[in-house]
Amino acid sequence: MLERRLIALIQEKAVRACPDTALEAGIGDDCAVITPSPGLQQAVTTDTFVESVHFDLDYFEPAHLGGRLAAVNLSDLAAVGAKPRWAFLNLAVPAGLSDAFWDEFAGALVSRLSNFGCCLAGGDTVASPDLLYLTLTLAGEIVPGRWLKRGTARPGDIIYCSGWLGEAAAGLRILKHEKSRAAVFRAGSSLKRGNSALPWSIVNHLVRRHLEPEPRVRLGIALAESGLATAGVDVSDGLATDLAHICRQSRVRAEIHEDALPVSDQMAAACLALKLDSVELVLSGGEDFELLWTVAEENEKRLSDLAAGILGRKPFRIGRILPGGGVYLLTSKGSEEVTFQGYEHGR
Repeated sequence: MLERRLIALIQEKAVRACPDTALEAGIGDDCAVITPSPGLQQAVTTDTFVESVHFDLDYFEPAHLGGRLAAVNLSDLAAVGAKPRWAFLNLAVPAGLSDAFWDEFAGALVSRLSNFGCCLAGGDTVASPDLLYLTLTLAGEIVPGRWLKRGTARPGDIIYCSGWLGEAAAGLRILKHEKSRAAVFRAGSSLKRGNSALPWSIVNHLVRRHLEPEPRVRLGIALAESGLATAGVDVSDGLATDLAHICRQSRVRAEIHEDALPVSDQMAAACLALKLDSVELVLSGGEDFELLWTVAEENEKRLSDLAAGILGRKPFRIGRILPGGGVYLLTSKGSEEVTFQGYEHGR
C-alpha cells in the first residue's frame, strides 16, 4: 500500500473514533496541536515491536497485532496510574502486506485506544527492506503527586498482584510449538502431547491471553488516585524482574511465597499436560500485563477492597517488602533468590 493511502486509511479510522476537542490538529498536519488539561502532568511511554522478535505473522492476525501494540503501551500508563489521552504511531513497512492487513490492524489499534479515551494524533511511515517495525508512543495525564512510582516501597509493605500470571507465556509456548495460528485454532479439538491432551477451551484461553492482553488502566488510575499504594509496576517481563525493579529503586528486599503465586486452574492443567514449570512461567514468563503494587499493612484492606470492586474478585496477596535487596522466593525447602529472572533484550 502506498504511504498516502495508508495514512488516509489510518486517519479515517482515527478521526471517526476521536471526539477529543483538546486535539486541535492531528493526523495530516505537520504536528499534533494539543491543549493539555489544567493542573495535570503528562506521562509518556513508548514501545517498539519488531517482526520475528516480538511477534510472528504466522500466528498473529493483523487485529491481534494492532490491539496488542495498543495494550502494552496502555499497560505502561496503567502502571503509573495515568489516564490515556494521545497516541503516535510510527511504521516501517515492508512490501507485500495487503490493504486488508492494514485495515484490520488500524481498526483494532484505534478501537483499543478509543476504548480507553485515547486518540491517535499522529505518527510517521517509512519503507522497510525486510521486516515490519511498529512503534507506538502514548501520552497520558496524571494528578501531580498522585502517581505510582517504582522507588517508594517501604519495609513492612504488603505485595499485591491484580491477576493470574504465566498464562500469556504458556499461550506463547503453545503458539511456538504449533508453528501457526491455524494449527492452534481448530475449534473443538484438543492439543495432544504424548498421552496427554489439553482441552480446546484451555488452549483458547491461554493463547488469547498472549494475543489479546487486557491492560489494567482503570485499576491503575484508581490505585494512584487513592494515595494508598506505595509503589507500582506492570508485569511485562515476568514477576521476578518487574518486582526486582521496585526492589532496586526502593532499595528493599521482596519475599514472595511459592504457595501464594497466582496460578490459574487453566495454567496448572496446561503445565501438567505440556510438561511446563508453572513457577518458572510466573517468575520469568512475562507479558501478562497485570499490575503489581505495594501497600502499608494498615491500608491493605482498604486498597484490596478497592481493587476487588474493579476486578470483580480479590487481588492476590503474594508477599512482603523487607529491608535489604533482591527478590526471594520462599518455598518448602527454604529461600531462593530469583532477582531479574525474566526476559531481557540482549541476554
